[in-house]
Amino acid sequence: MFPIPNLIFERPVTNAPSRPPIKEEMTSPFVYRHGRRFLRDANSYPLPVDLVELHRQNLRTLLLIQVFGAPFCSPFHEPPKKVLEIACGTALWSSSCHEYFKRQGCANVSFTGLDLAPFAPDLSRQGVNWRFVQHDYLREWPLPFKDGEFDFIFVKNEFIAGEKAPFNTVTRLRKYLKRGGVVEVWNADHLIRCLQPEPPIAAGATTEDVEQAKRTATYTINAATRLTKTQNKYLQEYNLWVEKALQDLGQTATPCALIGFEFLSEADYHVQFGSRRLAIPFCQVRWEDENLTSQSGTQRKPGHGKGRKKSLTKDSTTTDKKRTMTPDQAALRHTALNILIGFIEGMEPLLMEESGKKQDEWDRWWGNMNTDLLENNGTINGECLEVGAWWARKQ
Repeated sequence: MFPIPNLIFERPVTNAPSRPPIKEEMTSPFVYRHGRRFLRDANSYPLPVDLVELHRQNLRTLLLIQVFGAPFCSPFHEPPKKVLEIACGTALWSSSCHEYFKRQGCANVSFTGLDLAPFAPDLSRQGVNWRFVQHDYLREWPLPFKDGEFDFIFVKNEFIAGEKAPFNTVTRLRKYLKRGGVVEVWNADHLIRCLQPEPPIAAGATTEDVEQAKRTATYTINAATRLTKTQNKYLQEYNLWVEKALQDLGQTATPCALIGFEFLSEADYHVQFGSRRLAIPFCQVRWEDENLTSQSGTQRKPGHGKGRKKSLTKDSTTTDKKRTMTPDQAALRHTALNILIGFIEGMEPLLMEESGKKQDEWDRWWGNMNTDLLENNGTINGECLEVGAWWARKQ
């Protein structure tokens, strides 16, 4: 498992130059609604920003680092000198990335965290070359940085793609990259779908990608991968509500498709474009117990049709035994499920409104959903979290 940094959540410290306050959202960014803390402008960012949600965001960051195998997917011939993390939150990613480079003998990489409010601890007290800048990146452009200031810009905000999204991520961040610098975006779709049996290795996946998928019991996917509507009645209802709620905010429930398009639209300005997509099932899937070939154990190569189930990769084997996951693999899938449940909980005000339910009706639905997903194997048909990473290098 990827080592977890020892973050100390102290009172946040802002090292950016002081500026006179210009708006209430920046000087007093929080309000309390529905018993939870939100940003004052919930239309820009609809999730709460309390400790419960920040913990979920940390789990999400650690989960993605684990399944991708590192804090970033883009190849570096040498470590970057200056790194910018957009929507840094608690700065767990920056801390993890610092530890990653430190193990390679590069402990002086400079990290800058940018966010709407000061959630991050002062990482400089933990030996990180760190500064935090508070800025409303959702609405206020340009950013308070020099052109070409950074070698690496990283984004993992859950709400950066959609009709009313604040920016084309790649286009607007390009100016802050040095020539040869890299921009990388991580995200996950909010709609839940079912991964169908025997998913082939995604075209373009490297040997390392496939081996990492096997180690983590995940599946490489792309646009050709067979994914169907969820069979779980609670997730079917959730899908309807979250799609409508996000549309009302000018957001999309499937950001992965839009992010990939953004990068492709910037092909004239970037080189070495790459991407990785993964499906993380929420539990041991029914068809994984039926002696079918799969990526996470006995993956078939693309093009091997029905009737040729014994045509496996050279590293695979055929067995009559059910494939069992390791405790780490099972924990990873359970973490993905808890991240989804936490997201639904954070979106409760909007989802309840879309559902038309009263509070007592919602509470019954919520309790029944948790019982079904957590105790009754409600995702046994292949429901999964679809995640992705995209990156490109500036020409």
